[in-house]
Amino acid sequence: MDNTNAGPLVTTFSIVGYDPDVPAWGVAIASRFLAVGAQTCWTSPDAGVVVVQAHLNADNGTEGLRLLREGSSAPTTIERLMDADPHQDLRQIAMIDRSGTPATFTGKACTEWAGGVLGKHCAAQGNMLFSGDGCAAMIDNFEKSTGNLTRRLVNALTIGDSVSGDARGRQSAALKVVRPPWDSPFDVFTEPTIDLRVDDHREPFQELARLLDLHELLYHPTTPNEHLEQTTTSISKVQGALASLGIYNESITGILDDATVAALNQLKATHNLRNRMTPDSWIDQRVLTYLEDLAATSD
Repeated sequence: MDNTNAGPLVTTFSIVGYDPDVPAWGVAIASRFLAVGAQTCWTSPDAGVVVVQAHLNADNGTEGLRLLREGSSAPTTIERLMDADPHQDLRQIAMIDRSGTPATFTGKACTEWAGGVLGKHCAAQGNMLFSGDGCAAMIDNFEKSTGNLTRRLVNALTIGDSVSGDARGRQSAALKVVRPPWDSPFDVFTEPTIDLRVDDHREPFQELARLLDLHELLYHPTTPNEHLEQTTTSISKVQGALASLGIYNESITGILDDATVAALNQLKATHNLRNRMTPDSWIDQRVLTYLEDLAATSD
């Protein structure tokens, strides 16, 4: 078979997952390849999720979403795509349809180790891996975990790498999750798609987790266990961190006075922290940790 036009070889591994309670669909992917998230991940709340790998054909991503949107199941969609693909032996593809049914396919000519594992509402697959143990570990971790889909996918991907990841090493990682919109579009904070990419990094898994932490800080409201009491100690910590960043220029008093409130409002505007501020311009523990980390790196 002539493989000249089969597409670029993207040695990679990924997990696709579905959360029926939201509902939400997503994929986390990693590779020893530049910008793995650029041409591999396809999602839509009215269709599901598709990921293409190995000698990837991006058209299988867009066409896969179209077929899913029309009501084709994930297993049927993969079968239809591969029947029409002259290079199916070199393809790897996985998807989850709107109902949460997963499917995965690995062509027989994909570079070993290559294969996939199905779970309930999830599928893991990879090529040029050390072994298939990483895919099995991703499924096990995803199915046993709770919480939001984004964190479950990133954690499962990291577990997969630690057990048996890309045999060539690490370079890039990506996360894409989509859900139906809850409200009419208003601004970036009501956008139902999460799209985080690490295109080239020595530690892409750590960096993807850091980006997800930052996303949660900016987009998620304060949870009850993140509440920060207004005490002399906590206010002093906030004032000290704000002073290190050059936002607060007064004495450290431990009092939430007008100067401190003004500095916190400036912080909210410049760091996009509106979801983390109370009506009286106070912050939570997660923002304080963020401030202290920024202050430590600015010294």
